[in-house]
Amino acid sequence: MKKGLALTPINMNVQSQGQTSEETRLALEHRQIVLDIQTILASKSGKSFIKYLFESFEVGILPERGLPQDILMDYLGFLRAGNQIFKIVAEANPEIAGTLLGQIEKERHAQAISDLIR
Repeated sequence: MKKGLALTPINMNVQSQGQTSEETRLALEHRQIVLDIQTILASKSGKSFIKYLFESFEVGILPERGLPQDILMDYLGFLRAGNQIFKIVAEANPEIAGTLLGQIEKERHAQAISDLIR
């Protein structure tokens, strides 16, 4: 992990000034999840797992033009989940998140070219 990307664990009993205890609890929970994702991304199998999630939730894919509105809205709702997964992974490690997304795009383009050649 690069310097500056590491997050340090926070004492769950600390309450930030101006926040309710629920807001503080949610912020600390979010921070712990980011730390956990950093741990996952530190292994090869963890990167493979996150890449699989990106592919499964079609991260980086745009809906086709001309979709009927009801199908478009359903698809956008589906894409929202992938977008949120990408955002939290990018928060944990933007370099790895971008690299994984780049690998997926490279594979998609290679597949599209392969399909055209056949």
